[in-house]
Amino acid sequence: MHLIVIASYLITAAAFLAGAALLGAGWRGQRTGALLILAMLVSVLWGAFLSYAEWRRTVAVNWILMAEILRYGAWLVFVSALFSAWPMSGLLRGLRFAAHALWIMLALYCLWPVTGLPRTAVLPFNVNAPLVGMLVLALTGVVFLEQIYRNVQPAQRWALKFLVIALGLSFAYDIFLYSYAVLYRQLNISAWAARGFIDALLVPLLVVAAARNPQWSLEVGVSRRAVFYSTSLLVVAFYILATSIGGYYVRLYGGDWGRVAEITLVCFALLIVLLITFSGQVRSHLRVFLNKNFFSFRHDYREEWLRLSAMLSASDMELPQRAVRAMAQIMDSPGGALFTRNDADEFVPEACWNMPTPADLRLPSCLPAFEIMRARRWIYELSEPPPLGDEQLRAPAELVALTRAWLLVPLVLEDRLIGFVVLARARARSVFDWEDIDLLRAAGGQVAGTLAQAADAQRLAEARQFEGFNQLTAFLMHDLKNLAAQQSLLLQNAERHKHNPAFVDDMLTTVANSVHRIARLLEQLRGDAVPAGHGRVQLAAVIHKALDECSSQLPRPDYQPAAEDLWVQANAEQLATVLGHVIRNAQDAAEAHGHVTLRVKRESGHVSIEIEDDGAGMDEDFIRNRLFKPFFTTKASKGMGIGAYQAREYVHSLGGAMRVNSTPGQGTVFAIQLPLAEPAGVEAVAGKLRPAS
Repeated sequence: MHLIVIASYLITAAAFLAGAALLGAGWRGQRTGALLILAMLVSVLWGAFLSYAEWRRTVAVNWILMAEILRYGAWLVFVSALFSAWPMSGLLRGLRFAAHALWIMLALYCLWPVTGLPRTAVLPFNVNAPLVGMLVLALTGVVFLEQIYRNVQPAQRWALKFLVIALGLSFAYDIFLYSYAVLYRQLNISAWAARGFIDALLVPLLVVAAARNPQWSLEVGVSRRAVFYSTSLLVVAFYILATSIGGYYVRLYGGDWGRVAEITLVCFALLIVLLITFSGQVRSHLRVFLNKNFFSFRHDYREEWLRLSAMLSASDMELPQRAVRAMAQIMDSPGGALFTRNDADEFVPEACWNMPTPADLRLPSCLPAFEIMRARRWIYELSEPPPLGDEQLRAPAELVALTRAWLLVPLVLEDRLIGFVVLARARARSVFDWEDIDLLRAAGGQVAGTLAQAADAQRLAEARQFEGFNQLTAFLMHDLKNLAAQQSLLLQNAERHKHNPAFVDDMLTTVANSVHRIARLLEQLRGDAVPAGHGRVQLAAVIHKALDECSSQLPRPDYQPAAEDLWVQANAEQLATVLGHVIRNAQDAAEAHGHVTLRVKRESGHVSIEIEDDGAGMDEDFIRNRLFKPFFTTKASKGMGIGAYQAREYVHSLGGAMRVNSTPGQGTVFAIQLPLAEPAGVEAVAGKLRPAS
């Protein structure tokens, strides 16, 4: 028993220390909260001192009684402070004054042996006097708690009931302890040893009471998860302790079989603990019990919302199955199924979790049950009568027939029923009330939004794939249009110049170039084309190639080359195509009687290519909003509207820039600026481009 007493009061000291630390971290300076923390700290010192006294067994009895009295004084000061919220009668005010006077006098009396007066005075120190005084203090504490609970409004009693229960049990236990000591002139050793364990059990109730009374200025958040697991550990600990005590007595009185029976009993008890620990149903029942008796609301909404968000954003399974589990975990359901709307306007199974669902199940969306689910976000409890007593609103029989089907939860987004979830019956049967309904409706809206967003993202990805295909087709059509125009112009001049050898040579060169470009287009369509690489190219050769391709159209550009040989980092074929497009646009704008000029000049680290025409020009709005807009054209059936866009994008990919200056009625200047590359000898790519003669 000696070691049990030491452990008992050490445990209560540790429990009160943890409670005081939790309350101290949330203290906001209010007097009542400070007094509660002070009372818990005094209880810490009390428990530690009694444990030390039992260990040493040399501490004088008056010091033990002093510790008991100071502990009572601290708790009575805190309880008295709670009366400040209500007007007190004269009798109650007098009782409070008498209680404070009594514990102070008892504390001074316990100091009597220290003063040395018992050796000189007639009256020696008597242990019974403090014991009777503490019995009176315990009775006074019970009266105070009864008055507090009686004077508060009925709606406020839920906030104080755990405080009244905790301190009331402590005071009542002390009444029994001190009454026994006064009557029999000795302590009940077993009751004295158990008091530390019992007081430790009261600390969580005091913390919950503090969390429910913010006017004490203690911002304490009691986690349901912490309460659940701490309660589970306490239950297991007391179970093991009781089993050990039972095993001890079995061994003590069991004779030859005692030791064998003790080992068997302990192993059996541990087996039961393991089975209970891994039983989801037992944990569910314990959680329901805690929610009903320790919290004003059954759900911890912050915890539920964080868990819902974490489940929906996880990546361990597909989103539909995650949606089912997210809804199921709210009601502690072991399974469920998700139904969504298909293209035929029917609800079909999308995903299931621990609930077998026929894959061919089809439910028309026009059923009255689905309409009330959409309009009123009605949640069906499938075992209950239909809503409003209307048989037409009864849930579909196919859903009721599903294994362990319990709830039918709608997923509504912007007045659209995008689906619903069927949940299996919870492991611990609990009352399904308004709190569950509100939480499931809010969670259903969140899940509906997530599913709709995922579906929109899927459709957007498919649309982008089609957009990419259409864009590739448009670019190919643009190139084919240019090739067709080139061949058409060749045919127009063939009849007139077919006997001219120079024309025949140019015609063969043009046809060969067309064949090469068509082959490249076919490679792109088959996906065999190798991405065009960039190299150091001679700008003059690229410009001459572009001018050659545009020489058959009037007016022929006036070329003003740079004074030096310039090189750029690009693909010669693509850059020539870009320049040719801009030159042809300038020729179209200037018409046959106009004038087009191409100037090349070097700037700091860059080369500027200016293509100027004296055509009709463009206004600022057209340049800013329509010139480079894909698929917009002013050439009616002759243009695709992507040439300018394609040219600008390629120039940007080279690290360059394209600027347009234009004045209506005066003409336009396209300025292409490209970064220079230092010449490194004449490269092969330059040799492929034939200079203009």
